[in-house]
Amino acid sequence: MSDQPYSYQDQNLQGQSFVGMDLTGADFSGADLRGCDFTRATLVGANFERVITGQTPQQINDAILAIILGAIAILLTTAIISFVVIQIDSLFFSWFGEIYRKISGVLAGIFLSLLYFFQNDILERFPKTSRFLGDASLGILFIIMLLLTLWLAVISFAGSGAILFLIPMAVSAIVTFKIFTWLLESISNRSGTSFKKANLTGANFRHALIYHTDFSFALLTGICIEGWLLDSQTLFTKSQCQYVYLQPEQERYPHTGNFQERDWENFLRQFITQNYHLKSKDD
Repeated sequence: MSDQPYSYQDQNLQGQSFVGMDLTGADFSGADLRGCDFTRATLVGANFERVITGQTPQQINDAILAIILGAIAILLTTAIISFVVIQIDSLFFSWFGEIYRKISGVLAGIFLSLLYFFQNDILERFPKTSRFLGDASLGILFIIMLLLTLWLAVISFAGSGAILFLIPMAVSAIVTFKIFTWLLESISNRSGTSFKKANLTGANFRHALIYHTDFSFALLTGICIEGWLLDSQTLFTKSQCQYVYLQPEQERYPHTGNFQERDWENFLRQFITQNYHLKSKDD
């Protein structure tokens, strides 16, 4: 590597990968870094003044495509499973008659009612799980609930005693709509630019627009944050920072010592809230 720092000043770098690169002292000032991947990169003293981070249209399109492909795959699988379930359902009905319909309807209603009442806890935890399962899992969950709703609707009007399925059908429809709404929000809120596990010690983020960015596990000690703007979708999970500069090499915070346990987290929360109120006023 050359001793001369890299210069990307005012360049459009959307979607480029810098994974694991040594970019010590690199100049990204004024660059468009939406969709860039700086995972595990060394960015000590790098200049990110006036940059913009976040999602690219391509990332959104890729997420939608992944969900569509996942939905197609699950439709084929569900078709096979549905055939088997229908055969089993017919067999049980031939054995137990209407009592089977009533018992299964009540059990389905209880299950879906519990799912509805605990939906907030489920949906709060689901985004973390979805990072491991991928976009296809979201499509799978939505398609399963949609098919379940349609199946309950058909059963509800199939014959005597089936009216008991109307309540679980309504609950299933509400849950399906909630999942669909969350699915749209998940696509629009996911991280676009990644600084995950990057070493950003002493980096300059003056007047940077930091949107939909992942700083998880990053080293952020000594960064300058004068005038930067953060959104609530930016992640700082397990990031480490001992102190920041509110102005370049002048106004240190905290003024003495370092951030203690949870101080950095609380500082970021206040900063994001403050930026949110300022943005709301501008809007």
